[in-house]
Parts: sequence; structure tokens; C-alpha cells
Amino acid sequence: MAVKFTSEQQKVIDLRKRNILVSAAAGSGKTAVLVERIIGLITDKVHPVDVDRLLVVTFTNAAASEMRERISQAINKRLEQEPEDIHLQKQASLLHNAQITTIDSFCLFLIRNNFNDIGLDPGFRVADEGELRLIKQDVMTALLEEKYQEKEQVFTDCVEYFTGGSNDKLLEEYIGKLYEFSMSYPWPEEWIYGCMGDYKISDVAELEGTMWCQYLVTHIQTIIGECESHIEEAIHVAERPDGPYMYGEMLEKEREMLDRILGLASFQAYYEAFGKISFGRLSTKKDDSVNPACRERVKNLRVKIKKQLETVRNSLLSLSPEQVVDRMKKAAPHVEELLLLVLSYKVKLDERKRRDNIIDFHDMEHFALNILLNKTEDGNCTPSAAALEYREFFEEILIDEYQDSNLVQELLLKSISGEEDGKFNRFMVGDVKQSIYRFRLARPELFMEKYACYSKEDGMCQRIDLHKNFRSRPQVLDSVNNLFKRIMGKTLGGVEYDEEAALYPGASYMDVEEKEEISSFDTEYLIIGKDQEATFSARAQEASVIAGRIREMHRTFQVTDKETGTLRPVRYSDMVILLRTTAGWADEFRSVLEQEGIPAYVALRTGYFQAVEIKALMQYLNVIDNPLQDIPLYGALKSFFGGFTEEEISQIRAENKNVPLYDLLISYEGALSEKIHSFLDHLTDYRRKTTYTPIHKLIQEILGDTGYLDYVTARPGGEQRRANVEMLLIRASTFKNTSYHGLFHFLRYVEQLEKYEVDYGEADILDENADVVRIMSIHKSKGLEFPVCFVAGLSKKFNMQDISGRLIADVDMGIGVDYIDSSLRLQSHTLKKNVVALKMKIDALGEEMRVLYVAMTRAKEKLILTAMVSDLDKFREDMEREREFQTSVIGKAPFSDLSRAGCYLDFIFPCLTNPEFISPEDLFMKDVREITRQSDRRRQFLLKTQSVKRDHLDKMIQLSKQLSRCYPYQYLSNLFVKTTVSELKKKAIHCLPDQSTENFEQGYARQLFEEQEVVPYIPSFISNKEEVSGTDRGSAYHKAMELLDFAAVMKNAGKEERETEINRQLDMFEREEVLDGRWRKSILSSKLELFFEGSLAVRMAKADADGKLKKEQPFVMGLSADRLGEQFPDSEQVLIQGIIDVFFEEDGNIIVVDYKTDVIKTPQELIARYQVQLDYYAEALSRLTGKNVTQKIIYSFALGEEIQL
Repeated sequence: MAVKFTSEQQKVIDLRKRNILVSAAAGSGKTAVLVERIIGLITDKVHPVDVDRLLVVTFTNAAASEMRERISQAINKRLEQEPEDIHLQKQASLLHNAQITTIDSFCLFLIRNNFNDIGLDPGFRVADEGELRLIKQDVMTALLEEKYQEKEQVFTDCVEYFTGGSNDKLLEEYIGKLYEFSMSYPWPEEWIYGCMGDYKISDVAELEGTMWCQYLVTHIQTIIGECESHIEEAIHVAERPDGPYMYGEMLEKEREMLDRILGLASFQAYYEAFGKISFGRLSTKKDDSVNPACRERVKNLRVKIKKQLETVRNSLLSLSPEQVVDRMKKAAPHVEELLLLVLSYKVKLDERKRRDNIIDFHDMEHFALNILLNKTEDGNCTPSAAALEYREFFEEILIDEYQDSNLVQELLLKSISGEEDGKFNRFMVGDVKQSIYRFRLARPELFMEKYACYSKEDGMCQRIDLHKNFRSRPQVLDSVNNLFKRIMGKTLGGVEYDEEAALYPGASYMDVEEKEEISSFDTEYLIIGKDQEATFSARAQEASVIAGRIREMHRTFQVTDKETGTLRPVRYSDMVILLRTTAGWADEFRSVLEQEGIPAYVALRTGYFQAVEIKALMQYLNVIDNPLQDIPLYGALKSFFGGFTEEEISQIRAENKNVPLYDLLISYEGALSEKIHSFLDHLTDYRRKTTYTPIHKLIQEILGDTGYLDYVTARPGGEQRRANVEMLLIRASTFKNTSYHGLFHFLRYVEQLEKYEVDYGEADILDENADVVRIMSIHKSKGLEFPVCFVAGLSKKFNMQDISGRLIADVDMGIGVDYIDSSLRLQSHTLKKNVVALKMKIDALGEEMRVLYVAMTRAKEKLILTAMVSDLDKFREDMEREREFQTSVIGKAPFSDLSRAGCYLDFIFPCLTNPEFISPEDLFMKDVREITRQSDRRRQFLLKTQSVKRDHLDKMIQLSKQLSRCYPYQYLSNLFVKTTVSELKKKAIHCLPDQSTENFEQGYARQLFEEQEVVPYIPSFISNKEEVSGTDRGSAYHKAMELLDFAAVMKNAGKEERETEINRQLDMFEREEVLDGRWRKSILSSKLELFFEGSLAVRMAKADADGKLKKEQPFVMGLSADRLGEQFPDSEQVLIQGIIDVFFEEDGNIIVVDYKTDVIKTPQELIARYQVQLDYYAEALSRLTGKNVTQKIIYSFALGEEIQL
């Protein structure tokens, strides 16, 4: 059945040859519309466009992969209808090379194709995040050491000004922070020099003309306007029949005073006016006809007005304009020196990255910009030849999640859009209400500028709004609209939440007959009173309430089945708990839910390096690097690797408290000598190997020698622990591709990852179909949807750390610093710092408001919001008092109230209507009722059992049924929880009609190459096995291919020279004991040389040079059990593990290669044996990398050729 689009959606799909901005509300089907537009462009009967001439930019790799997959499905669907259509066939083939990508990947595409335009070495690679942290630290240290050696007074004064002379780390932090801010601008140096000029103000007139001073004046006008609203409300209350009429005269005078100052338009005028503000004394006349609540309301409103004006006076108008100018002049030289340090840091960092031939994500964007634009000396930008070429090539540029773009990305995409030439071909889709990446320096203002100036009428720059939500029930949408119409506006939130921004129901849900007036799908607000006497935390109390609600819903609540459209009982997997941050919250919530018998899962992005199994292994590695560190050595001794008890370690330490613990171990003589010597022998062996063994190989050896991997697997939660350790192996393997080497630098690498929270989270082992309650952060939930959504932790305080400190920075306002007079020992904020802090706070609150919007719009059918308050009775009273004076027409919540919000509950408070209050007593009674319910169930069960006892016949029938009962899951007896690709391959081969198991085993046992058997003399006490088996021979070739340096071999043009180089490397591997001597003798270098003559070796060598070749890649993936056999159900999951010989990336696609040493006559034999294995490898890599696997290749050493599958 064809999808029916709304008129607005159809307009988005059909309009051509113009710039289009699509403001797509949450759940409005923007991805489906975007895909349909692309399909429309490439299947247009009049002007069809090839898919590779469209540039589609998405926010994440996952989104790009999904987009490509959707387009592929749509093309294939059309091909089914029109199989002879040559144009569609062409699009299907072009799709693989189409630019459906992230902005970073597109920049990389530009650089790889135009590296010569910017003088970049084409052999560059993208630096790993941990490596970048190390490089930045090294560059920063070198810069500051150089500056200290120069002993310039201006630098010394700068250090003293910003750090107090006691902590260089603060200076490093400020330089790094300003560098990151500058890189979000197209021309970083311009931003830095602009910040220098902000403090070089000569007089008051120049001060008044600055952007930040004008922002200050606008803010003061907003506050005074709101004070006027409060005074109007006070007058309205005083004029009520039961109001305090005696206050009316004074209130009128105060309104006139506010009127006079509201129209002022300069900082100087406001400074003078605020010095004259005064409030009179209210009348003390008593009248019993006056309602005390009305009297109190007027007084409270006046107190609020006074506090607001007092805050403005103290923070913004405490200094005269002349004093402000003077303080900024005194701060200017220190600010200039700091910013010069930032410039020097940028220069040195760029030099280091060019020396190591690496680039980072900032480089990608700026190099791409330099390729596309030529900047003249007068500051103007002209398109380069490359830009003009891309303008001609790309028919349309489609940008998803446009609200999250930054200035660099905007200028980059604009430069190839052709707008300057009158070619309007940019299609931008997003929702500014879902812009929640301010911390990544996203600029939602770019979206809003176009939102304001693009017309909704037909034109070259047109805006289309998609209002309908096809995700949620009307009850969910009503609660979202009712809240955000009151709190979200242009000042706070970035967009006016009016009729055009509201959500309108578009989803079709089955009607439910309900007896009560309140629908079970209505949004719930749970306000929980904190139990001050409880022994568990407030978070645990909130989690307990949520657990109770989940239990209740699991018994009674129904949701719509996605497949059938009918109602079914809710599952745990239908529910999610969203938190602003998972740190410190998620684990506690999971613990409470699991105690309540509710399965829960947390996908943490932090905590990996704190996992016990990782800490123990890292401590041991620290000791291998430097055993003179007492704390890591103590940890290693006490851990699995040492096996010492605390008493035994204390006994050793008691020998001499003033000597390093390692020295005591060496000199110790006593009952523990044998145990200590064994520990030290292993330690010495590993320390010796660190000089020549790659880190991942060293860790592999430690795991193999000690059995640590098996140990962690056998512990509770072993599957998770094992996955964590295996992930460390992957990180160590990645480290070998960096510009750093050795154990010492690897430990620094990990330290930087941990320090800067570049955490990977614990390895994800959850089956996506598992029936568990998900617990995740709101940011992680963006783009997802859940039938039942709990938004928890609404009373958690917002993180406002960015607006504190001696230096703060904003992308628009520049930097704010303190005023410090070292001679008078005086420190205070400059006015500019207060204004920057004010803007940053308002921006942060707007971001938090949008985060709340994202959280609430994840719910499809049921939305529940929970908050914990310390005093439930006071909260209830405040709410009732607020409600008493609400007018019938409910408008926007006061800006002053919203700007003082410290948590989400403060946003929601003015809009609460019928929340459910849950006191500690209510919680206790709920627990009692749950226990009673369970007791009743047991009693009913016992009664039924007793009735059976009274009826012997029924009893015998029941016993007969039980005794003759068959195990219902007998068909799963041959289904293993975990298996290997090799086992699946064997199973597939056994199913072949023309090949027996016997022949298969013989194929493995046969000798690879006919040669004279080498039988070295190996004493029996060293080895009980003198021959090299067929399996070992295959392992030897695999090991050789893993170790060989492709580049060194490929440098040689002649066959003999290549073979000589191969033998040289193999001999070296044998000497370094990374290749077993018996294996070395079983390898024929001529067979390896034959591989290097082929085209596959050339491709692999190129990928290796680009850092895109991966060898010996382990993987674990989940498969539906029915793929292993028709007798197994699709609801069961099986874990498949294996190790991929080698794969590499080429033109954005993945090529997987498998080496085979089987003796065969034809390539078809290998294809028959290993097709299944390579298919699983391809599927695993596709999941692992998110990219298409376009080639599966077997290289046969027996045949000396590559075989395409």
C-alpha cells in the first residue's frame, strides 16, 4: 500500500530549483520525506538526476547508513515494478559511490581529492582521539617551557593574572578552551584577534557601541518590562473586591517610575536611572474586608520586583561607564598575551600534526574550506576552481539536522551550492527545538536566521513547516504543547512556541474504551516527597517509585503492536527511563529496578576504565612499565596477577617502611620467597619484551600466560567482563597506528582518555531484542522512540560550571575575565564577564529547555515525568498559591522565573495542573499493598492445591500429566548460546551433497606444498610434538601475513629482491621470538612472494599506508537462531565469534580477505567450503564499521591466486 503524504510533505518532495528550509517537528517523518525527495529527483521523467550528483549530509554515520539503505530499498522497489529501466539500474550501481555522508566524511572526500591544492602529503591519516590528547599535551608543555625560558615580564604577569601564579594547569585549560572555540569559526585567527580588540576600549562611546553592551541594554529592558507586568498584576489584585485597595496609589506611582526608565536606550542612562530608583512604603491601614491572601500576593509581587532590579543593579550597574572602561583597559594587556599564547599554540600544534602527517576533525573542516575558498587580503572570499567544479557537479545539496550546523559547515556547504551564481539548490531540514548540541558549538541561530527571512510563499528561498506528528498519541502531544507554549520563546529556547511550532496528531491509534474520565494514556507528573529518615538516597527513592509504576503497568497496561496495529500487553522492552545524565544515576536506577525483579539495561558511555577487570590489568601494565610505583604494585600484588593477601603484603612491607616495595620484593627471604620469585620472574620477562613487542601482542601474551581472560569470564557478569578486556585489546591494537609507541606512551594514552572522559563505556553485549527496561541519557535517545517513556530526575540541578572561573568564553560575546589589581590585592568581575556569563546562562537554559522537549517527544503512547522534592507539603502549598491567582487566559511564564530555573521542575512548575503527589507514607502503603497482593496470590494458589487434594481422582490425573510431561524446549537442545564461524562453516560444508565429512577433514590434514620434511631436533622435555601439522602450517602462514611489513616488501621491484626482503623479515621475527622457529621453517617465501606480485597486495599496501588496513580482527555478533536451522525459533539469539584475517577500506567501502592454505584443484572447492564463513565475516564488518562490504576475497596459497566470492 502506497504511503499517503500530507500536502506539506508533498510540497517538500515536489518543489525544485530553490533553497528550501523545512522546519520539521518531532515525529513528522522528515527522514521518509527526505528519502522520497531524493527518489523523486533521480526518477524525474523530465529532468532525472544521477544519485551521485546529489550531496546528502547527515549528522551521524548511523544516519548516513540508514539513509543509504532506505534509498537502496526504494530504488529496488521501483526496479521490481520497472525491471527494464536502465536509468534505475544505473542509480542502483551509482548509489555505492554517492555522497550520502557526514560533514566530516565529505570534508575528508574533498581533501583526498584535492590535497595538492593545500600542499598536504597524500599519505596523511586521521588521528585517534587519545593520540591527539597526547600530542596536545606535549605541544602545550613545550610552549609553556619555551615561554618560561624566555622570562618575558608580560608572560609572567599573564600567568599571575589568570592563575594566581600557583597553577599552570589553569593556564593550559584556558589556552585549550579558547583554541577549541576559535576552531568553530571559519577563520580562527580572526576570532582570536577580535577577542583582543574587545578589551581595547578607549572611551564610553566606544563601550556603548560594542555588541555585548547593546545586549546588556536589551536585557535590562526585558527585566524592566517584566517588572511592569508584575506591577500590573499587583494593581489588578488590589482592584479586586477583596483586594488591598489601600495599596493602589503607591502601586500607580511605581508603575509610572518603571514606565520612565523602560524607554532608556544606553548603558550610561540606565546607570544614572538605577541610582534614583526608590520604592515607597505601603499603607498600613487595616480593613477586615481585605483578603489576606490578596494582601500577601501584592507584597510578594513587590518583593519580586525589588529583587529583580537589585540583581540588575548589583551585577550590571554597580560601576560607572568610566570605571568599566578603566578596568577593561587594565585587563587588556593580559588578555592580549593570553590570546597570543593561543595563536602560538595553534601554530605549534599545526606544525606537529603536519610533521606526523595527521589531521583531526578541525583540520578536516578548515582544509576543506581552504580548498573551496580563496581569502583575499581585504577579507573577501572567492570560490576556488575546485568549488566552481563542485557547483557544476552537484545538482542539489540536502542537509539533515541543519539546526546542529556550525559556522564552518555553513560556509563550506554554501561555497559549493552556487547561490552566488543564482543557482538556489540547498535543501535544509531540521527542528531548532531539538538543537541540543551547544556543547559541540552547534549554532541553531543559523537555522533561525533562515526561519525568520525565508517566506512561506513560493519563491527562491522558501520555508515549509511540517507540524503533524506521526509518532505519538494526542495525549502525549497535548502535554508537550501545553508546557512549551508557556515556557519556550525566542528569548529562552530560540523559537517562539506558537501555533506554527506546535505538534498536531497525525498517527493512527486504536481507540480504547475506558470507564474513567481520565485516560490511561494521559501524561502523568509524579512529585515524590523525600523520606528524610530513609537509609537510601533520594535517587533510589525516585527509582523505587518508577519501579512500582513499571510493575503496575506490566500487569495492566497495553500498547499498540507495531506489526498488527492492535493492542497487546506492554513489555519491559517497550519502556525507557530517560535521564539528563547517566553518571551517578543510571547504575543506582538499574540496581533498584533489579532488586524489584525488573530487568534493566544501561548503555553507559563512561565507566569503562573504572571496571574492576580493566583497573587490575592496567595496574599490572603500570608495574611492568615502572615497578617502583608502590600503589600500582600493591594493586597488582593483591589482584589476580599476584594472588597475595593483604596480610602477606603487609608482612613484606613491614620489613622496611622506607624502601620501595619493589626493592623489598627483590631482597625478601622468608616463607613467601617462592611466591614472590614467581611473580618477579613473570614481571621481568614481560618488562624485557616491552622493548620489541607491540602493546596488543604483549597484552595478548599476558592474557594467554595467566589465564586472566578465562578468570574474568568465570566471575559473575563474566560475559560483560570478558567483552571489556577484549575491547582493551582492540584499543591497544588501534594505538599501534598512532605516532606513539611503547608501553609508557600507551599508559599515557589511556590516562588522557580517562582524564578527558574520552570514555568508550563498557562493551555493549545486549541483544537488541532483549526484554529489558532501557536506561539512557536524553542525548542518546534523540532520534529514537518508545511506547512508554519515563523522564526522571527532573529535580536534578543544571550544570552551570561553564559560567564560573577566572575566564569564561562564548562564541558570540568573546571572553570574559576578572579584574585583578595585584598592588591592592583586589579581584572582582569585569562588566563584560558578567554580561558574557548572563548570555551563557540564558543560552544554557534555552538548551536545557530543548533537551526537555526532546525527552518528552520520545514517547509514543505514555509519558510519565518524575521529580523528587525535599518538602512535599511546601511544594503543594506553593503550587496552590500560584494557581489561586492565575488568570483564565494562561500566557507565557515570566521570563524572570524561567531565567532563575535551576532544574527541569522549575520549568514545569508554572504549568502543573494535576500532578500526583507521592509521600513516603504513600510509598510505604504501596509496598504494603504489593506484598498483600503477592500474599493473596499465594493464598489462592494454596486453596486451589487443597481443593485438588480433596479430589483424589483429579490429583491422580494431575500427577499423571506431570509425570508424562515432555520438556517443551527439546527442539532447542542442540542450540548453543555461543559458537564460532568455523563451526558454522563446517556445518554448511557437511550439508553439501557432494562432499563428506571425511573428505572435508582430509582437506585440512593434507600437506600444503610438496617439500622435503624438515625435522629439527627438539628435546622431548621441551616439546612432545616434533612434526608441524597441517593446521600449524596454516597458522604459520597466517602469522607471517600478519607480521610482514607490506610497504617494505613492495618497495622492491624484482621478484628475487622481494623474496630476499620476505626472508629477512621472517628471520627477524624468529629472532625476536614473535614467530615460532618450527613455523618459520614451514613457510615457503616463494609462495608469499607470489602473493605480493598480485593486485590484491598493491591494494592492501595502499590501504595500510592510509591507516585503513586491519589484521586479525576479533568479533562477536548476535544472530537470530533460525538462521542456523529451520528447527530453531527466530526469537532465540546465538552469539557468533571469530577472527577476521584482514580487511581494509577502499573508496568508503570494506573489502574482506581470508588466507587459505588448503590443497585444492579448483577455486570452486574453496568457494564451496568458505562461502558461509566469508558471508558471516562480511555481516560482522558491516555491523562493526557501518559501511558496505563490497568484496569478499579468498587468497589461496596453494593456487597462488585471489578468488572473488
